[in-house]
Amino acid sequence: RRDIIHLATQIEYIEFRTMKHNWRMLFAFGKSVQLHEHADCVSCVRFVSQQKELAFFVRGSGCALFCFGKWGDLMRIISDLAHGTSHSVSFVLDESPEKALSKYGILLRKPFAPLLRLIYRTQTKYRIIVDHRESLSHDGKGTIFVLNHRQADDIVIGANAVGKSAYIVFGNPYLALETTNGLGLWAYGMILFHRDRPSMRKATYAKMKYVLQHGGNIIIYPEGYWTLDDNGEADERHDADGHRSETRLMQDINLGAVRLAKETGCRIVPTALHYDETGKKRCYVRRGHAFSVGPTDDVFQKKDELVDTMQSMLYELAEKYSTYRRTDLETDKPLSEQWSELIESLRADCDIPKIGYRLDLADEKRIGKAKVGR
Repeated sequence: RRDIIHLATQIEYIEFRTMKHNWRMLFAFGKSVQLHEHADCVSCVRFVSQQKELAFFVRGSGCALFCFGKWGDLMRIISDLAHGTSHSVSFVLDESPEKALSKYGILLRKPFAPLLRLIYRTQTKYRIIVDHRESLSHDGKGTIFVLNHRQADDIVIGANAVGKSAYIVFGNPYLALETTNGLGLWAYGMILFHRDRPSMRKATYAKMKYVLQHGGNIIIYPEGYWTLDDNGEADERHDADGHRSETRLMQDINLGAVRLAKETGCRIVPTALHYDETGKKRCYVRRGHAFSVGPTDDVFQKKDELVDTMQSMLYELAEKYSTYRRTDLETDKPLSEQWSELIESLRADCDIPKIGYRLDLADEKRIGKAKVGR
């Protein structure tokens, strides 16, 4: 990263060479990119341009930089790498699907998704173990992958559990834009929004439709918040309910995914993530049978069926891989104390000290938790 920034400040242009063309890119911080074509040269770097979607693949001695650039603003990406942010992709917050997304971007991301999933595996301390993946139909329609939401690792593990290129619905702009995580999420495909803004929730629904209608897939976590620490008590937005973290592996979900399936005719594929914290950390994943929602189906009924299906998947994974005696687990500390320490550790991993951001799980629940009942 330091070498790239030094290079950008010391020279006036970079030559991108292909078998047939030599592209010279003139640049300066904060200015637009210009391209000039020159004579044939030896193959070195490929430059691809399609509408306003650009792809750069730069290879050097022992390293590689790969990124997609909206508007071709390479210098903003370099600045992000220098400051540990992702401000260069903040345009994805635009409420217009046509400005935040493109059909070319959906197509371009598909061949690179397997490589990015391999990189994602290095971004979690959990070993990902695939229990089973049901086969998917190939009818040309997009798929809505619905996953349970336990912690931050769900994002990178979820992409690997699904095993298909998909746009990840992500509802925390701080974690996306104030870290470099946003660059990686955007390269894979991200629909970013503020969950506490009604207009953005509505725009997110339209963006999901846009992706599905152009042959893309969606990954969504419809519980809307981490389900590690819900005591089922009432707050300013929710009545008290029996959905306690101590007794339920899957909480109630928001209706958006089910309504989307009903309106578009796309199938839902439930995907379960089961974490095991004993010994070496592991996450067991299962991609289930496709779940259809017909045009005359009741969305509340189908939502309840989907929650029951996913809860059963989680219980089956727990029974298969994580059956322990309590005495084996309570060797040094009571389970309740171990659980509290785990929650705090996972929460603290999301803090961003440079901007004073601290993840508040109570606020996450207030904003994201589904309203139980009709």
